[in-house]
Amino acid sequence: MGLVHTLKINLLLPVKRNYFQLNRIKTRDFFIYIVFLHLLISLPNGIRLVSNSVRNGDFATEVLLVLFVYPLFIILLGISGISLLALVGMIMKAVAKRKLVYQLLWKMTVYSLTYPVLLYAFFDLLGIRHGVVNLVGLIIFITILLNIVLAYPKIKKT
Repeated sequence: MGLVHTLKINLLLPVKRNYFQLNRIKTRDFFIYIVFLHLLISLPNGIRLVSNSVRNGDFATEVLLVLFVYPLFIILLGISGISLLALVGMIMKAVAKRKLVYQLLWKMTVYSLTYPVLLYAFFDLLGIRHGVVNLVGLIIFITILLNIVLAYPKIKKT
């Protein structure tokens, strides 16, 4: 199980049996997948930043920013964003009365972001930055996460 296997499972996510396969993915592969998603989102921006700095002649000063500060900022921003989106999953879990913990919802949130990230990266490479792309990505994310939450059993009343 590596990055390719994890990506393959995520691309087949609307299929219900794949929800539970995601729980079997090793933590190492999970973190590699997070880095892959971050790279997919931030790489076009980083390339633009480097090409602008080379064009302006400020390459030496900005290489430190591009190599160290920018990736750290993107990773921090990504983890914060994933944590906030996992809270949306917690709300879904509470409303649907499902038996899930935050750690599992955090992991499922990352997997639910596959299609929106691919959509965003595709349109970003084309130079299209519009709110509709973000809205469609959000709708896709919520739909996939809701399907995952509803696949888990309800809380038994005692």
